[in-house]
Amino acid sequence: QRATYEFLADNPSIEFRGVDYTNNPAVIAQIDNMTAINTVLRIDLTGQATAESLGNTFYSGIGGQADFMRGAVLAPGGKSILVIQSTAMDGEVSRIVPALAEGDGVTLTRGDVHYVVTEYGIAYLHGKNMRERAMALISVAHPTFRPWLLREAKSRHLIYRDQAYVPGKRGEYPEELETHRTTRNHVEILLRPVRISDEPLLKDFFYSLSDQSIYRRFLSARKDMPHERLQEFVVIDYTAEMVILAVIEEEGREVVAAVGQYGIDAQTHTADVALVVRDDDQDRGIGTELLNYLTVLAKREGLLGFTAEVLAENEAMMHLFERSGFTIDKRRDAGVYELRMLFN
Repeated sequence: QRATYEFLADNPSIEFRGVDYTNNPAVIAQIDNMTAINTVLRIDLTGQATAESLGNTFYSGIGGQADFMRGAVLAPGGKSILVIQSTAMDGEVSRIVPALAEGDGVTLTRGDVHYVVTEYGIAYLHGKNMRERAMALISVAHPTFRPWLLREAKSRHLIYRDQAYVPGKRGEYPEELETHRTTRNHVEILLRPVRISDEPLLKDFFYSLSDQSIYRRFLSARKDMPHERLQEFVVIDYTAEMVILAVIEEEGREVVAAVGQYGIDAQTHTADVALVVRDDDQDRGIGTELLNYLTVLAKREGLLGFTAEVLAENEAMMHLFERSGFTIDKRRDAGVYELRMLFN
């Protein structure tokens, strides 16, 4: 358009440079918060991606993709993002594959990509080991191909041999349940269902808890949280149980501040509920928001109320339940309250 040419003509704020300057990673890295967004033909479970060739068939050159992705990674506050559809050829093939094929050009290496975005979510790869990368990418692959990717990942020793998985709709991540809340203490939190790739986050969370918090949550003094135990939290049937994480952002990364869960008893139309809040985040209103949201989800499932076991010494949890508006019937046995809490 003429207006564009008139804007450019003799404008001292506009400078034309060659690609040796504009695509120079050292120049790109000087731009604060630089974010490079690109796409690729396919990516493997370790984070290697090709944007130029599939096998011996070439589709394009490298262009400036690698330059901008690497420059963005080096920039202060920078991010490199890949955005891809999970499938190609009308859903016949997965763009997320166990390994790149012979002849595929490695346009982007494992260190070039921070985020991979598909229509099924976001996989954060930066700083992750091979197992964590594989699980993150499987979680954003098309559901049809996830069982295949899991089998291949196991055969290639990328993930645990006993890695569990819930197939079909029962194990499909309910993204629509993600919601943002502000607590009474003005803490911004994201409440979201647990993902199968959240094992590292939950491991860090549980090991951050004090001995007292662990004892009050599990009614035992256990201090270990091995893979087998963590799977009980991250591999769930969303139609029969729910695990909700209260997530806050610390230094640009997700940190779990609290975990709440319930398991449905189909015979009584109630659910057994349990919550635990990180010690540093207690008394900030996070537990209240988490319980309120679990209640909303339980009511949506047609449940009549919650049941729970709470140590008599755990006054904070008892207070949380008592001020939540439930009709509570409680019975004490050997230092433990057994609660039946009906929704109003």
